[in-house]
Amino acid sequence: MKKMTLGILLLVFCALGLLGCAAVKHRNLDVQAKMTDTIFLNPETLQDGKIYVRVTNTSDNQDIDFDQIIRAKIGRYGRTTTMNPKEATYIVQANLLYMGNESKDMTYEGALGGGFGGALTGVNLARHSSPLGMGTAGVVGGAIGAGVGAIAGSMVSIDRWIGVCDIQIKEMVEGGVTGTEAANMQQGSSATVNTTRNVKETRQEYRTRIGVRAVQTNIDKVEATNVISDRLGSQIAGYFK
Repeated sequence: MKKMTLGILLLVFCALGLLGCAAVKHRNLDVQAKMTDTIFLNPETLQDGKIYVRVTNTSDNQDIDFDQIIRAKIGRYGRTTTMNPKEATYIVQANLLYMGNESKDMTYEGALGGGFGGALTGVNLARHSSPLGMGTAGVVGGAIGAGVGAIAGSMVSIDRWIGVCDIQIKEMVEGGVTGTEAANMQQGSSATVNTTRNVKETRQEYRTRIGVRAVQTNIDKVEATNVISDRLGSQIAGYFK
């Protein structure tokens, strides 16, 4: 019994020690940004010209003035934005897809995996355990360890927030561009219709998806949202630096 008590105390100290290490590791805000595809704009076209920005927000978090964030950051690079798309050299369209907690059903890697227009998914990792063969002390220790972990978790939370945005940039091209557009439309549950058409446009299109993740101990929703929105805006405006 004495050995069991010492073992339980050791388990408690180890749990608290790990908690302290995790809290120290994530006490400073860590922000990461990735994009699925690189976009190269024509530097000659970029030299002059106005930029039209249109932002939509289809996420559950509607308390974000993402349009103004992007415009302000583009303006800091000395570029001019316009409210008239017809006079713009560049048309920037951004759709904020997700802004919230990272979870097993919504992961950073899963959101970026599909690329522009792809599905937002989670990456489920299998967890294996071997409960068979555990003695009574192991069961008791595991139960107490779980209790310590629950108490510790209520004290310190390592929060992970992510923001995901699809970007489309249309660049004015001298002489325009030509090509074909294909569509694959579902007709009921057993038939599809495939169509193609020739297109001629005045602009070249570029598309990518950008994701930002913020990790910190006990970060709140407002701070996480502001940090991620600011970094997403910087990533988009960076094309016009």
